[in-house]
Amino acid sequence: MERQTPKRNVWLAIISIGLTITLCILIILHREFIDELRHWGYLGLFLVTVVASGTMVLPGMGAVITFTFGGVLNPAVVGLVAGLGEATGAVGAYLTGYGGRGFMVANPLKGRLSAFMERHGAKAMFLMAALVNPIYYPFAVWMGVLRVRVGRFFIYTLLGRTLKNLLLAYLGFFGLRTFLRLMGIQV
Repeated sequence: MERQTPKRNVWLAIISIGLTITLCILIILHREFIDELRHWGYLGLFLVTVVASGTMVLPGMGAVITFTFGGVLNPAVVGLVAGLGEATGAVGAYLTGYGGRGFMVANPLKGRLSAFMERHGAKAMFLMAALVNPIYYPFAVWMGVLRVRVGRFFIYTLLGRTLKNLLLAYLGFFGLRTFLRLMGIQV
């Protein structure tokens, strides 16, 4: 007997997918606005990292922005703000998977990934979040499909993304400052 998908999950999937598509279209049509957010300091950093982590339109943009901001602002604060922004954006990807679970057809990967997550879930979520990788968005969607608790997902994502962004911000702080000084620009 096939299980029915609750209506709220269907609506959640439709809203999440709709918001993601709308956000992607707006980013493409108004890319200069994303550039303008860079001038907003920490708030702009937070907003850009939320968007970069919550959509597939700006892959890698969060890492570049964090590195750059780390070179011109306090790298510790940049790492913390970017980590929080990326973790917040990843919840959007998670909700897409959570709501869209009913649309998934029987998939052997789902069973294997589910068993893997039961054994290594915390380590896998932390490691995937701590690495700069292009497959984090689909990973976050799968965490929603697998019904990983959202609080657990957010905490491990926050820890991993914050560690990654602190490293990127300090690389930007030391690397970008050194490069600018070599070019004769005082920072």
